[in-house]
Amino acid sequence: MADFAVRVLTEDAELRAAHSLLRVALHSPPMSDSDWESVRPTYAPKRYFGAIADGVAVGSAYVYDSAMAVPGGNTVLMGGLARVGVRADYRRRGVMTELMRFQLADAKANSQVLSTLHASETGIYGRFGYGIGTRAREIHLIKPRMRAGVPRSGRVRMLSSAEAIEQTAPLYERIGLYRTGMMARGRDWWTVQFENPTRGDEPYLVAVHSGPDGDDGYVIYKAKGNDSYVADDYGATLEVFDLFGANQAARNELWRFLIEIDLVSEIHAHSRPVDEPVELLLENPRSCITRNVDDEVWVRLVDVPAALSARTYGDADPVAVTVNDAFLPENSGTYLVSRDGVTKTTAQAELTLDVDTLGMLYFGAWRPSDLAAVGRIKVSDHTALARADRLFEPDSIPWCGTDF
Repeated sequence: MADFAVRVLTEDAELRAAHSLLRVALHSPPMSDSDWESVRPTYAPKRYFGAIADGVAVGSAYVYDSAMAVPGGNTVLMGGLARVGVRADYRRRGVMTELMRFQLADAKANSQVLSTLHASETGIYGRFGYGIGTRAREIHLIKPRMRAGVPRSGRVRMLSSAEAIEQTAPLYERIGLYRTGMMARGRDWWTVQFENPTRGDEPYLVAVHSGPDGDDGYVIYKAKGNDSYVADDYGATLEVFDLFGANQAARNELWRFLIEIDLVSEIHAHSRPVDEPVELLLENPRSCITRNVDDEVWVRLVDVPAALSARTYGDADPVAVTVNDAFLPENSGTYLVSRDGVTKTTAQAELTLDVDTLGMLYFGAWRPSDLAAVGRIKVSDHTALARADRLFEPDSIPWCGTDF
């Protein structure tokens, strides 16, 4: 029998204890009273879970309640799992497993169809049914110059810190989830990820694009000066954390704004879409360097029938797919996937896969044929792979763009 219990944390003291545990697990320094005063408002009520042993926190997990865009334009309820940590002396004692079991049960109770996370260690989460659902790239622009032929559109203005805190969250909501994999951001997300840093000593800078119908895009960035320079070689580095626009024209103008800021030699942008055409905006496409293409959001289908029914499918004949889910066995079964939707079936499986693999193909980041080629899908009928590729082909390359 486990010598700990997992439950919802509600009292201030136990929330602080769990957060302190998390900081230690992430090898961060202890938290001061003032630190806690700024952190406490970032926790929404009843969304922080703890593993408690002898009245002491030994594990933690937090869920951002959200919604996510799926192929075809629908959105489904989603829980973003974050702030996961286990005390070092309680490793390998089932704490993580019980935290995962608890938060997935909570997700199902709250009608959350998906659970997602950003993995600090990629070897952990597959056994709980998570697979790499979206990817992103990090790009470095080295002394970029905007190509003269890029059409101009609208205008860009900078916001003060106070204006940014007031206007950025509503603007993100207005822009909408225009791409498969994008997610809604709640008040707790904005508080911890944007508002607290913007109130700090080195606040984020924010610029907004306005088009014919009003504000339709924004960029969040910071500038890092270069103290080691000679004569006219001086140039700061811009770190871009968020860049969203309701249309390509708005996004182009936000990139133009960054590129044309004086005394800047490099622009580093994190977690950008792998197919974003930044190179095509530049006089020299090679001045945009892709530094990394990494796993972005890991996806877990909490309710497989509901998740499969929420998205649309391409024009192909049906495929019978058997899903194995050892952690949530109620999801296991065979599903007939067709252009008209998804139903449970007793038909012979043509493709068989585990639920973590289903998370990899759900948004369309990976083709079924590619997953089969590396042994993640068992194929009983090889003609089914071509059909599955067409069925699961996404309307856009998935991208989330939100860290949590």
